[in-house]
Amino acid sequence: MKHLRHILLFGMLSVLFSCQDDAAQHAAEIKEITKKNNNAFKDISAKWAFNIPQPTPAAAGQMANWQEWKLYTKELAQKPAAGLDAYRKKAKAMVTRTEGLLNNIPPLYDNPAVRTRISVLITKVRLISTFIDADNNIPADRIIALITDINRESALLLLQFDELVRRSQIRTEQGEEEMIRALDTVRMANPDVMAQPATGTPPRRQPAQPSYQTGRQTP
Repeated sequence: MKHLRHILLFGMLSVLFSCQDDAAQHAAEIKEITKKNNNAFKDISAKWAFNIPQPTPAAAGQMANWQEWKLYTKELAQKPAAGLDAYRKKAKAMVTRTEGLLNNIPPLYDNPAVRTRISVLITKVRLISTFIDADNNIPADRIIALITDINRESALLLLQFDELVRRSQIRTEQGEEEMIRALDTVRMANPDVMAQPATGTPPRRQPAQPSYQTGRQTP
């Protein structure tokens, strides 16, 4: 009986010390994770800079009423307040604004190639939100690389807008040249008609000359 009590006491003490060891180990792990996340946050904060170029005047003219683009660039330009939680909220807001780019795309830019590039942007912004929301081991290097990618993809998207504007202008110029050639052909085929003044007044009609018929005299 005495030995049984000793065994029970030893078992209880073992459990107690084991729980204390687990708690201490858990606290140490939390402390280590917090330290890593803080270091990662410092690195991310130092590199958190979204530099979206301004569109050219020609491209901007097509984007004047595209509010979703304005909201997107404004959201990315505003750096969040200090603290990891603020960056997590900012990342979620960026996802919302980037997803909004698929809405109300200007007609000249609304094509599969542009939508594909916007979808790439959405994927990269979502990855930032996923990575920065991690409870442990936030991958700072991957987030920083994604920031660079988003800047590059945004710049390429604007270049694509410029190219679409340039192509539309070429088509317009070609259409004008074809119209001029068609008018020249008409002038060459009908020089008298094309030479008349375009006043809308019909040409003046000349009065008919009276004809005198000589009668035959009888003897």
